[in-house]
Amino acid sequence: MLFIPVEELKGRKRSALLKFLARYEEICVQLSAQMRKTSDNVYVVFASEVSEQDLYGIVSVRKTILHCLPYANSEEPTAMQKDFVQSFTDFFCAERFDMPVCVNGTHSGTALILEALSLLEYVPSQINEYNLMKLDIGEFKGKVRQKAWLAERRTFAQKHGIEVLRCRRDIPAEMRGMLFELQKQYELEEVVPSCLSFDENLCRLKLANSFRTQYILALLKKEGDKELLVSKAGTNAVGIKCAQIGGVFTHSEYRGRGFCSYLMGVLMFKIVKMRYIPVLFVKKQNELAVKLYASLGFTKIADYTIGYFSLMEKNMK
Repeated sequence: MLFIPVEELKGRKRSALLKFLARYEEICVQLSAQMRKTSDNVYVVFASEVSEQDLYGIVSVRKTILHCLPYANSEEPTAMQKDFVQSFTDFFCAERFDMPVCVNGTHSGTALILEALSLLEYVPSQINEYNLMKLDIGEFKGKVRQKAWLAERRTFAQKHGIEVLRCRRDIPAEMRGMLFELQKQYELEEVVPSCLSFDENLCRLKLANSFRTQYILALLKKEGDKELLVSKAGTNAVGIKCAQIGGVFTHSEYRGRGFCSYLMGVLMFKIVKMRYIPVLFVKKQNELAVKLYASLGFTKIADYTIGYFSLMEKNMK
C-alpha cells in the first residue's frame, strides 16, 4: 500500500479524497475537523495505485493517531488488511515517527493500526471501548415541531431555576473557574486513562482553546443568592457535515435530575439548526449514559476504540 501526503494530491484525486471523507465523515469527525485546519502529517492510503478507485483510507500520524479506514473488519481478516498492517509498519519506521500517545477511531481500524505498532513492540497500556452514536435527525426534528416538547422544556427550566449559558472567551472569571472544575472532573472521571497523568495546565489550555473553536454550553442554576454551573456539554470537533459532541458532564450532586438531558437537548437543537449532524461516542460500560443518549434519539453506528500508550514506556524506549 502507498501512503501519500494529502498536499500532494491534485485535481481529480483530491476531489476523490474529499468525496471519500464526506461519505465516511460520521466515523471520523475528529480527523475531518483536523484536516479542515491543516494537512500536516495526514496521509491518504492507496491500495496499489494512486487512483480514485484504489483509495483505501486516511491516516493522521501525530501524538494522537486518527484514521478513517471504513473497509477494515477485524473479524474477517483479508489479504488487503494484512497488507495494510505490514505497509503501515514499514511506513511508520521509514518516517521515524515517535510512539503515539493514543490511537483513536473505529474499532477495526484501530485494531489494524495497533497490530502494526505491535510489530515495532509498541503495545498499548490501556484500551477503552465505546459505542459511536449518531442522532436520528428526522426523529429529532419531529419532536421539536411538537409544541408539547418545547412546552415541557420551558416548564422544566422554570421549575428548577436554570438557564443555558454560552461559554465564550469573555465568560466572567468566576464562571470560568466553575467551568474549569467541571472540565477537570470530566477529564479525571471519563478521559484520562490509568496509564497517564492528569495535566492541569493542559486542561486549562484545551478549555481556553475550545472557547475559540467550539460551541460550548453550560447550565446555570440559581440557588438563593448563588449561581452555580452544574452541567456542561459542547462540540469537540466540527467537520464538513458532522459535529461531534463531547465533554458532557454533570456535577455529582446534581445528577439524576434531568439537567444533562435538558442541556443536551439545547445543544442538539443548536447543532441541527447549524445544519450539522450530531455524533458522539460513549463508553460501553457507562450504561446510564448509553440509555440517556438513546432516549435523546441517538443510535449506534459503529464500535469505537481508543488505545493508550504509557508515557513512561515511551521514555524507556
